[in-house]
Amino acid sequence: MDQETKRLYIEALQLYEAGKVKESVNALKQVVQLYPDYPDVHNALGLVHSLAGNQEDAITCFKKAIELNPSYIEAYVNLAIVYNEQCEFEEAIRSFEKAATLETQEKGFSPKLKAKLAGVYRQLGDTYYELQEYEKAREEYEKAIGLAPTFLDVKLKLAKALLQLSEFGGAEKLLSDILAQNASYLEAKTTRGLCYYRQQRFADARNQWQEVLREDPQHIKARSYLNMLKEKHDD
Repeated sequence: MDQETKRLYIEALQLYEAGKVKESVNALKQVVQLYPDYPDVHNALGLVHSLAGNQEDAITCFKKAIELNPSYIEAYVNLAIVYNEQCEFEEAIRSFEKAATLETQEKGFSPKLKAKLAGVYRQLGDTYYELQEYEKAREEYEKAIGLAPTFLDVKLKLAKALLQLSEFGGAEKLLSDILAQNASYLEAKTTRGLCYYRQQRFADARNQWQEVLREDPQHIKARSYLNMLKEKHDD
């Protein structure tokens, strides 16, 4: 890259950092025209398009950067982030996994990338859960936990999926593990009460929900479940 174009490229990056998106896009497009085989320029242009909300253009740029450099970890990550923002979770996962594979080869799987990939697995699991495809939701939540075993919220989601699959033993173990790590996690305690209820362990369920209400008298779910239990016994 000649000195004048390099100066234009640096200026474009400075404009991007300053939030001057339109000016940065125009400058980077000039650089791309002059040096179309530089993956860093396409990646930078993708970032600016993403900031401007031009997600399809951003995807095109990141893919071009990857085409020019198939080992470009940052471009895979940026592509995955855009896919994730568009709720194209499977595409996002593929890009994250490719980045993870390359990163592992170079220097090991970083905690930051693990957390990002785990977040996408979690979101895909949420999508399957909402579609009532609980077995698929379970698979995605398990992948997320495999990467980020300290994410208690994902463990809770997995426990709820197991409840829907009537796998009460697995759900109860997960919920007990969560509460062993955070005894004040009331949503987990409420869900454990529901797990007991589904097994017809009504006294245990009542104790769980009453304990939740002692900690939070306004807890709507626990109060609703207790009313449900009372109505069942009144019948």
